[in-house]
Amino acid sequence: MTKIIRKVVTFTAILFCILLVIFGFEFASLWTGIIFAVLLCAISLPLEIFASAIPQALFELGKLSKHTAQILFVILDTSATFAALSILDYFMNDVSILPISAFIIALIIALFSLTDFQEKLLKKEDNGLLVNDR
Repeated sequence: MTKIIRKVVTFTAILFCILLVIFGFEFASLWTGIIFAVLLCAISLPLEIFASAIPQALFELGKLSKHTAQILFVILDTSATFAALSILDYFMNDVSILPISAFIIALIIALFSLTDFQEKLLKKEDNGLLVNDR
Protein backbone atom coordinates (compact mmCIF):
# COMPACT_ATOMS: atom_id res chain seq x y z
CA MET A 1 0.00 0.00 0.00
CA THR A 2 2.80 2.45 0.83
CA LYS A 3 4.46 1.73 -2.53
CA ILE A 4 1.26 2.75 -4.31
CA ILE A 5 0.99 5.96 -2.28
CA ARG A 6 4.65 6.75 -2.93
CA LYS A 7 4.16 6.23 -6.68
CA VAL A 8 1.05 8.43 -6.74
CA VAL A 9 2.83 11.21 -4.84
CA THR A 10 5.86 10.96 -7.12
CA PHE A 11 3.70 11.01 -10.26
CA THR A 12 1.74 14.03 -9.02
CA ALA A 13 4.95 15.83 -8.09
CA ILE A 14 6.42 15.18 -11.54
CA LEU A 15 3.30 16.55 -13.25
CA PHE A 16 3.42 19.60 -10.99
CA CYS A 17 7.10 20.13 -11.83
CA ILE A 18 6.35 19.96 -15.55
CA LEU A 19 3.71 22.66 -15.06
CA LEU A 20 6.18 24.79 -13.11
CA VAL A 21 8.85 24.45 -15.81
CA ILE A 22 6.32 25.72 -18.35
CA PHE A 23 5.94 28.86 -16.21
CA GLY A 24 9.70 29.46 -16.05
CA PHE A 25 10.77 27.63 -12.90
CA GLU A 26 14.22 26.07 -13.16
CA PHE A 27 15.31 22.94 -11.30
CA ALA A 28 18.80 21.44 -11.22
CA SER A 29 17.35 17.92 -11.54
CA LEU A 30 14.06 16.08 -11.54
CA TRP A 31 14.71 14.93 -7.96
CA THR A 32 15.09 18.58 -6.87
CA GLY A 33 11.76 19.31 -8.54
CA ILE A 34 10.06 16.47 -6.70
CA ILE A 35 11.50 17.62 -3.37
CA PHE A 36 10.36 21.17 -4.19
CA ALA A 37 6.80 20.01 -4.93
CA VAL A 38 6.56 17.93 -1.74
CA LEU A 39 7.99 20.75 0.41
CA LEU A 40 5.63 23.24 -1.22
CA CYS A 41 2.68 21.08 -0.23
CA ALA A 42 4.02 20.69 3.30
CA ILE A 43 4.58 24.43 3.75
CA SER A 44 1.51 25.75 1.96
CA LEU A 45 -1.08 23.38 3.47
CA PRO A 46 -1.08 25.01 6.94
CA LEU A 47 -1.02 28.44 5.31
CA GLU A 48 -3.99 27.54 3.10
CA ILE A 49 -5.96 26.30 6.11
CA PHE A 50 -5.29 29.63 7.81
CA ALA A 51 -6.16 31.53 4.62
CA SER A 52 -9.54 29.82 4.36
CA ALA A 53 -10.37 30.04 8.07
CA ILE A 54 -10.28 33.84 8.27
CA PRO A 55 -12.81 34.66 5.50
CA GLN A 56 -14.98 31.70 6.50
CA ALA A 57 -15.15 32.88 10.11
CA LEU A 58 -15.90 36.45 9.08
CA PHE A 59 -18.64 35.20 6.74
CA GLU A 60 -20.18 33.06 9.48
CA LEU A 61 -20.18 36.04 11.85
CA GLY A 62 -21.94 38.12 9.22
CA LYS A 63 -19.06 40.57 8.85
CA LEU A 64 -18.49 39.71 5.17
CA SER A 65 -20.82 38.92 2.32
CA LYS A 66 -20.28 35.68 0.44
CA HIS A 67 -18.68 37.48 -2.51
CA THR A 68 -16.34 39.50 -0.29
CA ALA A 69 -15.33 36.36 1.62
CA GLN A 70 -14.43 34.70 -1.67
CA ILE A 71 -12.32 37.68 -2.77
CA LEU A 72 -10.55 37.75 0.61
CA PHE A 73 -9.89 34.01 0.32
CA VAL A 74 -8.27 34.40 -3.12
CA ILE A 75 -6.09 37.26 -1.86
CA LEU A 76 -5.00 35.40 1.29
CA ASP A 77 -4.46 32.07 -0.47
CA THR A 78 -2.47 33.70 -3.27
CA SER A 79 -0.33 35.53 -0.71
CA ALA A 80 0.26 32.37 1.33
CA THR A 81 1.26 30.28 -1.68
CA PHE A 82 3.44 33.09 -3.04
CA ALA A 83 5.17 33.29 0.35
CA ALA A 84 5.75 29.51 0.38
CA LEU A 85 7.18 29.63 -3.15
CA SER A 86 9.44 32.54 -2.23
CA ILE A 87 10.69 30.80 0.91
CA LEU A 88 11.53 27.66 -1.05
CA ASP A 89 13.23 29.70 -3.75
CA TYR A 90 15.36 31.42 -1.14
CA PHE A 91 16.43 28.28 0.73
CA MET A 92 16.77 25.83 -2.18
CA ASN A 93 19.85 26.76 -4.19
CA ASP A 94 18.98 24.33 -6.98
CA VAL A 95 15.68 26.09 -7.69
CA SER A 96 15.21 29.35 -9.56
CA ILE A 97 11.86 31.12 -9.65
CA LEU A 98 10.93 34.44 -11.19
CA PRO A 99 8.65 36.46 -8.89
CA ILE A 100 6.04 36.96 -11.62
CA SER A 101 5.99 33.20 -12.28
CA ALA A 102 5.55 32.51 -8.58
CA PHE A 103 2.66 34.98 -8.44
CA ILE A 104 0.93 33.45 -11.48
CA ILE A 105 1.24 29.91 -10.07
CA ALA A 106 0.01 31.11 -6.66
CA LEU A 107 -3.00 32.79 -8.28
CA ILE A 108 -3.82 29.67 -10.33
CA ILE A 109 -3.63 27.48 -7.23
CA ALA A 110 -5.86 29.93 -5.32
CA LEU A 111 -8.46 29.95 -8.11
CA PHE A 112 -8.53 26.14 -8.14
CA SER A 113 -8.96 26.16 -4.34
CA LEU A 114 -11.80 28.68 -4.62
CA THR A 115 -14.34 26.01 -5.62
CA ASP A 116 -13.66 24.08 -2.40
CA PHE A 117 -14.00 27.28 -0.41
CA GLN A 118 -17.30 28.09 -2.15
CA GLU A 119 -18.64 24.65 -1.26
CA LYS A 120 -17.73 25.21 2.40
CA LEU A 121 -19.58 28.53 2.40
CA LEU A 122 -22.58 26.95 0.70
CA LYS A 123 -22.70 24.17 3.31
CA LYS A 124 -22.62 26.72 6.11
CA GLU A 125 -25.40 28.68 4.42
CA ASP A 126 -27.55 25.59 3.86
CA ASN A 127 -27.08 24.33 7.42
CA GLY A 128 -28.11 27.68 8.84
CA LEU A 129 -24.92 28.05 10.87
CA LEU A 130 -24.57 31.76 10.20
CA VAL A 131 -24.84 34.27 13.02
CA ASN A 132 -26.36 36.99 10.86
CA ASP A 133 -28.07 36.01 7.61
CA ARG A 134 -27.13 38.20 4.67
